[in-house]
Amino acid sequence: METTINVNDVKKDLYKSKVSAKFSHYTSGNLYYTVELADGVYQFPISTADKVKLNEVVATGVYDSTDGYNEFEGNLVTKKKDIIEGENDFEEIIFDKLSSDLGTTSFYNEMKGSDLNRWIAKAIDKNEFIKVI
Repeated sequence: METTINVNDVKKDLYKSKVSAKFSHYTSGNLYYTVELADGVYQFPISTADKVKLNEVVATGVYDSTDGYNEFEGNLVTKKKDIIEGENDFEEIIFDKLSSDLGTTSFYNEMKGSDLNRWIAKAIDKNEFIKVI
């Protein structure tokens, strides 16, 4: 039986217990922390990168000046694999960029669990707040 984790209960537990979140590992663009709550130890990711289209990385888009004029291309596209011809021959190229959600936050090996409430809430919403012990 799966129990639903309540974000507010987790926040209350972290403020009351003043428990520390501990850095576990980094993989695939995520920092992983563990935090000990009253009912066990939980792990959650903090994403350090976002998948974005070119116009979200470069505000001005791409300019093509092969004919002497600058034309705005908007998004960078590539030909889809195994497509001969047709309306949907191309797809946008997706890039990774540093997550804007991080802002100027400093991440340490050990820090107050309540300082990470923002990312804990996101992990709970995405079902990524996982009980490990």
